[in-house]
Amino acid sequence: MRIPVDWLNEYVPNDLSVKDLAYTLTDVGLEVEAIQGVAGSAVLDIKVTPNRGDCLSVLGVARELAMALRTSVREPASSPFEENGPPAGELAAVEIEDPALCPRYSARILRKVTIGPSPDWAQRRLEQCGLRPINNVVDATNLAMLEVGQPLHAFDYALLGKAEGDGRAQIIVRPARPNERLTTIDGEERTLPSEVLVIADPKGPVALAGIMGGAHTEIHEGTTEVLLESAHFDPLTVRRGARALGMSTEASYRFERVVDPAGTVRALDRACELIVAFASSPPEIAKGAVDVYPSPYEERVILLRPARVCALLGVNLSGEEIAELLRLIHLRVEPGDPLKVWAPTFRQDLREEIDLVEEVARAHGYRNIPERLPLAAAGVGKLAPELAFERRVRNAMLGMGLSEAVTPSLEGPDDLARLALPEDDPRAKPIVIANAKTVDRSQLRTTLITSLLNVMAANRRHGVTDVSLFDLGRVFVAADGDDLPRQPQHLGIAAAGRRWRGEWALGKKGAAWDFYSLKGVVEAVVSGVTRRQVSVSTDQHPALEPGRCARCEVGGRVVGWLGEVSARVRDACDLPDPVYVAELDLDLLRETSGPEPTYQPVSRFPAMTRDVAFVAPRSVPALQAEEVIRAAAGPDLESVTLFDAYEGKPLAKGERNLAFSLAFRRQDRTLTDAEVEEAMNKVRAALRERLGARIRE
Repeated sequence: MRIPVDWLNEYVPNDLSVKDLAYTLTDVGLEVEAIQGVAGSAVLDIKVTPNRGDCLSVLGVARELAMALRTSVREPASSPFEENGPPAGELAAVEIEDPALCPRYSARILRKVTIGPSPDWAQRRLEQCGLRPINNVVDATNLAMLEVGQPLHAFDYALLGKAEGDGRAQIIVRPARPNERLTTIDGEERTLPSEVLVIADPKGPVALAGIMGGAHTEIHEGTTEVLLESAHFDPLTVRRGARALGMSTEASYRFERVVDPAGTVRALDRACELIVAFASSPPEIAKGAVDVYPSPYEERVILLRPARVCALLGVNLSGEEIAELLRLIHLRVEPGDPLKVWAPTFRQDLREEIDLVEEVARAHGYRNIPERLPLAAAGVGKLAPELAFERRVRNAMLGMGLSEAVTPSLEGPDDLARLALPEDDPRAKPIVIANAKTVDRSQLRTTLITSLLNVMAANRRHGVTDVSLFDLGRVFVAADGDDLPRQPQHLGIAAAGRRWRGEWALGKKGAAWDFYSLKGVVEAVVSGVTRRQVSVSTDQHPALEPGRCARCEVGGRVVGWLGEVSARVRDACDLPDPVYVAELDLDLLRETSGPEPTYQPVSRFPAMTRDVAFVAPRSVPALQAEEVIRAAAGPDLESVTLFDAYEGKPLAKGERNLAFSLAFRRQDRTLTDAEVEEAMNKVRAALRERLGARIRE
């Protein structure tokens, strides 16, 4: 916002140089970004933060300067005007359909107006502020806006539709209706969306509320009757309307940042003063103003504890000193503990005690606050549970020799299409970005595998064939209705080529990645971070080879899947060699984590081991057999290890021989053979009953 220095000095006389004036304003929070020379005067280009709509005027900046200089604001000389016309209520009527969108609407009517140019000083002042002079009426409304911060608009009264029966100009404030159109004063015909609030007469819209007037009712050379509008519009409604139309004006810029609801009539009076001063012959001004104000704003009352101010700012100020600082910025204060503070209507940003603490800091001066170390109790910090879990997963993966990849959350339609997911799969319905800059970054990923396959392909193009990667990232799954998408965190794994690099590993058994080596990685990371065992069972996935795909379950809940990428997907990604991938839902893994491990001394007594071998159906997973053994063996069982699995002759088709080694141990004594044999009998019986197994003696 541009503020001429000579205009500011009329409000707050001072002897500061322009540079010192800029430093003073910057110190109180109004950053002066540039000093320019325009039309014979220095002009300050001030950056006003969005919460300080009251500073979008010369008067608002003057209040801040007066606070910094410990002086008062000198109001500009006024020239009272004569109200020599009929009552304004006999000439115009105002109807507000929704007071929440327009809490206040005020209007004055002037007749016998002569349109002409403004005085040279007024035109020069507008140019200094970056506005173009138009005529004496419009220039007066713009000068009043720049001076007090309240946008105004002037209508040609004769062109406004009249109320049926009484001849009064009828002003209706309402939302735009479907397919309504309006040609604005910039010459553009616009179709009005429902987000826009309009000023209408009985025939239709005549202005965009808080944004721009209409061309049909604008002031022109032949205008003799004027209706001046000064209103308070809901900031969010103005913002939505301006964005929907792609417009930004001096008026909308101020309304979006909140103007003073109590200042509408004052701004009208100031504009009338200027119109009278600019006129070659005084116009006739109707008595009073039409002022529709259903629910007047009241000054907000905030309680402020002096001790709290001193604790937060590190200063030593008494309650009376704090009250005097607040009075410098035009706040009414009642002494006491706490202080009772009334925030004026032009300070809509003051809502809570902490807002007043900031005002005390500004009024006291940031430079006057001493440097002190904060007092805080010593404590031991720790990571949030989610971050600690993520760190354990990352360390486990790095410890197994995999490299971390950091992939983007955005991808293109072709990336997901390569997986050929069925239409009813939630992962097949990505969230499309409305303002995507490129097609290959136009939607949010629903799985990490697409990103990892792109990384594998990039490595392949650079001649790197031995790759093992993992990625910790979020995926985005669309929710029903208007709910925000779910954003679970996943662990993705991709591996291809040799597990160990170097010529010495070429002949090593199991040196190449395969389904079982990836399964071992998944089992290791799950058991390491959740202290629970993962159950891996055959499943199907559209992107994986049939028979080489499995789902992963922990505690009866499916937490992910793993397998070999199908030839079709590899061809689409230009990956000629086998690639193995896995994806786990870390949020589910956190929920299924077991209790923290407990520790006990190592037993001084030897373990006693026994083996059990049995024939069971091929469909029985080894993990299920292990669970049956653990449940039946009793509390003295220390460990269970699968050491053999055999299929083939002389076993029948569909059968498999499994052999487990069991270790028994106690803390207080050596177990007897009879006790161990009793436990083994229970194990054999459980295997027969629950799995239909044949025990091999």
